[in-house]
Amino acid sequence: MEKVINLNEKRPHMQGETVCLGCGHKSRAVAPIGTVFMECSNCGTMKEVFKYPVEREGLHWKCNCGNELFKMTPDGIYCPNCGAWQKGF
Repeated sequence: MEKVINLNEKRPHMQGETVCLGCGHKSRAVAPIGTVFMECSNCGTMKEVFKYPVEREGLHWKCNCGNELFKMTPDGIYCPNCGAWQKGF
């Protein structure tokens, strides 16, 4: 049996439809605000994201693989889905 999570201990939360950037599996999830990547229940990778993330208005960057979420390091910005370094910021 899965562990029951007391949502009153970790507020606030978001909920909604999710999609795995790796295998395309669709699901629903509840997670603390600020959560970006979750473990996919289908393929086990940490590539599940909310399908409708909170976004500000304006132009947004998109990788050639279709991913719109990125990781930033002191060496630059890369796509966690395909690993490509992003250029042109």
